[in-house]
Amino acid sequence: MAMNFFDHQEVARRNTGRLVILFSLAVVCIIAALYFLVAVVRLGEYEGSFFQIDTLGIVTGVVLLFGTLIFLVKVSSLTRNGGAGVADAVGAMEVNPATGDPGERMYINVVEEMALASGVPVPGIYIMPDESTINAFAAGYSPKEAVVAVTRGCIDQLNRDELQGVVAHEFSHILNGDMRLNIRLIGVLSTILCLAYLGYILIRIAGESGRSRDKEGAGAAAGFFVFGLALLLIGSVGHFFAGLIKAAVSRQREFLADSSAVQFTRNPDGIGGALRKIGGFGDEALDNAKANEISHMCFSNITKGFFSFSTHPPLAKRIARIEGLPLDAIGSGDGPGGRALPAGAAGLAGDSAPAAKAAGKKKLVRARPDDVVASTGSVSAAGLENAAKMVEGIPSALSEAVRHPFTAMALSYLLVLPEEKEERSQLVESSLKEVISPAELHEVVLLERHMSELDPIYRLALLEMSSPALRLLTRGQAREFLGRIEAIVQLDKRVDFREFCFLIVVESCVYSAGRLRRKSKKRYKAISKLKTDFSLILSSLAKAGEEEEQKRQAAFEKAREDLADDLVVEYVPGRITGAELKRSIGKLSRSSATIRRKLLSACSQSILADGVVELAEAELLRSFAHAIDVPLPPFLGTPGED
Repeated sequence: MAMNFFDHQEVARRNTGRLVILFSLAVVCIIAALYFLVAVVRLGEYEGSFFQIDTLGIVTGVVLLFGTLIFLVKVSSLTRNGGAGVADAVGAMEVNPATGDPGERMYINVVEEMALASGVPVPGIYIMPDESTINAFAAGYSPKEAVVAVTRGCIDQLNRDELQGVVAHEFSHILNGDMRLNIRLIGVLSTILCLAYLGYILIRIAGESGRSRDKEGAGAAAGFFVFGLALLLIGSVGHFFAGLIKAAVSRQREFLADSSAVQFTRNPDGIGGALRKIGGFGDEALDNAKANEISHMCFSNITKGFFSFSTHPPLAKRIARIEGLPLDAIGSGDGPGGRALPAGAAGLAGDSAPAAKAAGKKKLVRARPDDVVASTGSVSAAGLENAAKMVEGIPSALSEAVRHPFTAMALSYLLVLPEEKEERSQLVESSLKEVISPAELHEVVLLERHMSELDPIYRLALLEMSSPALRLLTRGQAREFLGRIEAIVQLDKRVDFREFCFLIVVESCVYSAGRLRRKSKKRYKAISKLKTDFSLILSSLAKAGEEEEQKRQAAFEKAREDLADDLVVEYVPGRITGAELKRSIGKLSRSSATIRRKLLSACSQSILADGVVELAEAELLRSFAHAIDVPLPPFLGTPGED
């Protein structure tokens, strides 16, 4: 049975635990080696046995304090700006969403489709412009903070199917919880390597001191040299074993990502073709000083040398598994001859794409509550096909607007306004001018003319596609933008659950780029502390999905029954303020994967109890899942009309 998002998070947690155990063993070995070194240096001072408990305590304390500090500093530096921080460190550059380069547009298109099909926020889209090899990586501490980066070689040498296979592989790392593990691996390696670096510094000091003609200075220099050399050797041995740990952890995750890519695309020739081309060109190291740090994060091996361990399985083994062939039947690759498909063949959405028309009748989708949790963090071939149609079905004026920061902001203003055309138009003509600038209002008016061409079920997709452009805002622009968004949500003088979910989605785009910092980072692991928040959210969801009070309470009761064994919730009949709603969504988004699983299950029971729901309700559930950082794919059941 395939694992869902929450199962993968649990596996990633267990893998992190194993990493901690292995790292602890490495630390114990380092402490033992350092103690031996100190004991040898101080041998003449001992009157008793070789083992001295006070010396061992001092060495252990220094190593643990030093190691913990280095680890925390390194991990903090990598997570402060999300995946963008890692991308920047290796020289990757964010792709301009409005780029005219056909290869880059194809790349953006592939990433957007994969994101929409999986329910993951559209990640930051990066390219390593000076790297002609075929490689890629995904980085970030959570799906909201993720970036996907490919080398220029991917753009120039892979066709669309092959590029899709590579991107699907990286999305598997995002969905399987590998990114957090990868960040911690970098922290572990940096911690151990610092010991060797300290030894190198002492050797340098010894070299400077050795120039002194003073006998005492020369003796000190010799002492620094010996101690530094010992530290360098101990650190190098520690780094050697850390490399083994990194390689062992990484290889199995790469096999999983390969199989997931095939599962996502239903096209083994895509990722298989990319791997064959890598075999034809040969593995090459990335031309970056930080390459070794991220070697386990990349699509294929990037480091070579006697002390470098393969972080990826052999290409032949990967291809054999993907294509279901015997190992001896796998050749070395296609060789250097593959070129990217021209833009027309790449399936880029053009202006000729037909605009989707909203149906006059209510659109329905069939789904079971149990299927919702099971679908989290998954991608299907049908989902990818649907995502491609979704991108093509968006009116060209709106799809172009998501490519530029200014127009993406204007589009965001429209999307958090009421869905009803008359109410939205009235707010645009009257109240909106009090919140935004005249230039922004002009752009909103132009875009609002095309909103009638947009199928309502594409609204969330359009908002997600705006993410890369919104990430280009400066800190000041981002702060002002979010302030205006919040003010717009309040214009209609009522609390709309969908609007607040969309608000959280917009905020996540800005915060994930590291432009702003969230005030609270507190995590919640006990469901009992979230009783009020569960009650508020489930009550708001029931009110948003049903118009009659009796039906609202019935929907809430379904959620209550689902939570009966874990939490007792109470229906909130009165008015729920926007501040309460926003605060509860924020707390729930920072809760454990187990808690969010229970919450999503209860929400699904509330909305999907009868097995047939309006697509608007389904998208409401998706927007909420997005807000609490759970990737929920679009509902792809059997559509119908009532």
